[in-house]
Amino acid sequence: MSQPAETIERPSAADPVLTVDGLDVTVSGGARAVRGVTFTLGRGEAVGLVGESGSGKSLTCRSALGVLPAGCEVSDGRITLGAARAGDGEDAELTAFTRKQWNTVRGSRVGAVFQDPASYLNPSLTVGRQLAEQLRVGRRLSRTEAHTRAVALFGAVGLRRADEVFHQYPHELSGGMLQRVLIAVAVSCEPELLIADEATTALDVVIQAEILELLGRLRTERGLALLLVTHDLAVVAESCDRVLVMYAGEIIEDGPTAEVLAAPAHPYTEALLRVASIGTWGRRALDIIPGRPPETGAELPGCRFADRCAHAAPECTAGPVALRALDAGRRARCLRPAGSGAAV
Repeated sequence: MSQPAETIERPSAADPVLTVDGLDVTVSGGARAVRGVTFTLGRGEAVGLVGESGSGKSLTCRSALGVLPAGCEVSDGRITLGAARAGDGEDAELTAFTRKQWNTVRGSRVGAVFQDPASYLNPSLTVGRQLAEQLRVGRRLSRTEAHTRAVALFGAVGLRRADEVFHQYPHELSGGMLQRVLIAVAVSCEPELLIADEATTALDVVIQAEILELLGRLRTERGLALLLVTHDLAVVAESCDRVLVMYAGEIIEDGPTAEVLAAPAHPYTEALLRVASIGTWGRRALDIIPGRPPETGAELPGCRFADRCAHAAPECTAGPVALRALDAGRRARCLRPAGSGAAV
C-alpha cells in the first residue's frame, strides 16, 4: 500500500506547464523506486533533474510521458499538464489518461528526446520520411507540405544540406546528426514541454555543446519548457534555471541552479559537486562518494543518505526527513542544511 505524500512547501511556477505532486512509482511487485516527488515546471523554464544512476530520474520523466517500462506503475500522486498556450482548455491530469488520450498529447504537447537516437528511428526508412509522417499525422499536412516543413525543420536544428539529409537513412548519419533529427521530430508539432532524458550523454563534448545550444535556442524561440534529465552537473550549470537533485528515489534538494551549485544545502549535492569539480569545487585528488545507495524500494527509518554522510547524527535516522523550504525558493531534505542561509 502506498504511503500518503508528505505535506511540503513547494515553490510555485508562473504559468506552470507541468506539475508533479507526490509521485510514487513502484517496481517489482510494490517496491517504491520513486517516492513523493513534487515539483513544477513553468512555461519557457529549464529544469535539470540530476542524480546517480538508479536515483529515479528516468522513471520520473517517463511517468510524465506515460511510457514506464513493463513492471513499473504510478501508484500514487498526480502529474498535471497545464492548459494549452491558447488558454482554451483545462489542465489535464496525465496519471488518469487512457492510451487514446496519451496519443493526443504525446508529440503534440509533450515531446521527448532520449540517449540513443538510433533506437527510436526506423532503420528501414529515411529520416525525412519519418519526420514527414509525423507532420502529416500530427499537423495534418499534405505530402508536399510535410516534405517542405521537414526540410525546414532539419535546417532549423542545424543540419547542413537539409534537403540531402531528408533522403538519408539513420545508418548514414553520425550520432550528433541523429540527435538533431530526433529533436526535429520532437519539436515538429510545436510541443509546450520537451523532456530530454540523457540526450547528450553519448556525444563528444563538442557535439554535446552544440546540442545544448540548440535546445537553448529552441526554448527561447518557442517558449519551450525543458526538463533535462542528466547525471552531469556541468550540463545543468550551463543550461538550466533550476536544479532538482534526486537520491534513492527522493528529491533531496532543489533551487536556482547558480545558488545550489555555489552553496549546496544537502551533503549529497556537496558530494556530487566534489566529484564533478564544478565551479569553485576544484579537484585536487580523485574524489568518490563512499558507500552505495540503498537498494531500490528499501524502507529506511530516516534520511536515505545517512550511512554515506560524514555529517550524519542520530536524529537523522530517528524518523522521516521532510523536504522543507529554506530561503530564496530553495528546499532541502536535511535536518542540518548548510550553504543556503539556513541555520546549521
